[in-house]
Amino acid sequence: MLNRRLSALLIKEATELLRNRQLVIFLTIAPIISMVIFGYVLNSNVTNLRLSILDQNQVAISRELVDAFTANHVFLADRYPHSQQDLTQQVERGQVDAGLMIPSNFSRDLLQTGKSEIAVVIDGINAYTSGLAKGYITEIITQFNLDLLKQYQPVSTQLEIPLRSQITFRYNPGMLDSWFFVPGVIGVIMTLSAILAAAVEAVREKDQGTLEQLLMTPVASTAILISKIVPISALLTGTLLVCFVTASWVFQLPFRGNLFLLLFFSILYIQIGVAIGLAISTFSKNKLQTILVGIFLNIPIILLGGAVTAVNSMPLLFRWIAQINPLYHYLVIFRSILLKGVGLEVWWFHAIAMILFAALTLLVSANRYRNQLS
Repeated sequence: MLNRRLSALLIKEATELLRNRQLVIFLTIAPIISMVIFGYVLNSNVTNLRLSILDQNQVAISRELVDAFTANHVFLADRYPHSQQDLTQQVERGQVDAGLMIPSNFSRDLLQTGKSEIAVVIDGINAYTSGLAKGYITEIITQFNLDLLKQYQPVSTQLEIPLRSQITFRYNPGMLDSWFFVPGVIGVIMTLSAILAAAVEAVREKDQGTLEQLLMTPVASTAILISKIVPISALLTGTLLVCFVTASWVFQLPFRGNLFLLLFFSILYIQIGVAIGLAISTFSKNKLQTILVGIFLNIPIILLGGAVTAVNSMPLLFRWIAQINPLYHYLVIFRSILLKGVGLEVWWFHAIAMILFAALTLLVSANRYRNQLS
């Protein structure tokens, strides 16, 4: 008798589970997709670092040095500036990750005096990536020196340590990991909080059975939508300000840019998260489905947003996908204002992308919410 009851309960629970197609999909497909993304994105290898090359010598030896930098695909020759000022501005604007400067007297000093110097400027915002980049550069220079000794020792007996490099870290001279990770963690917190809080709060009406009562009130659907967005957004904005103050106090995080711009785009990003959460609630029938969908959606947003890993080190497909991720654009703006102190003239593309994301997500969520109320 006991086995029959247990079997009946197991069959009933299995049948109910299989009937819930959304739950089945998110319990089977979501872990697989997350595993693939984790496998590709979370790796300790740094590749495809954008390198700006200013070769003022333009001879065979200087070209060999450039080839040595780009041969192993750690550095990707991305730009060729005309002056040292152009190269520095490219690093400042975040257009490249590092800059290589070869002086005009490079080959002459190398052959006449047995030594010469080059300069490398590295964007130090991502302490982990820039630290690895420094290690790669040191290794490349060491191997290039050995090759020079073998090739030119018969010509000049003074070639002891032919090439010396001067490496400069910009914007994070102390190579503090917290200066890169803390803005990313703040972005992750805002993403999780905005999406999940808005989604769960909106679906509460369905769970409590009060959605019908809401429909009976003589209030327009737009007003109802605004009443859902504003309180959560205000609360998360307060949380964001507390995060800023705490990060500055605990981690000595610098603030070098415009506070108004940072707050504006932070609030705009919160609106994007809240709008996504409201849209999720219109597709979900209960709180459990809402949480599952929210978690499933948050994982790729966080992994592909550059919060904990460098987007440039990801495979090409995922770098393209990151372009349609609002967190990626927000973190570029956040770190540029916070650590570099640069303005719209540098990250205007990311600003436009965020404004478009805000308009699109609010439009979709408003349309879905009105349809639900009607």
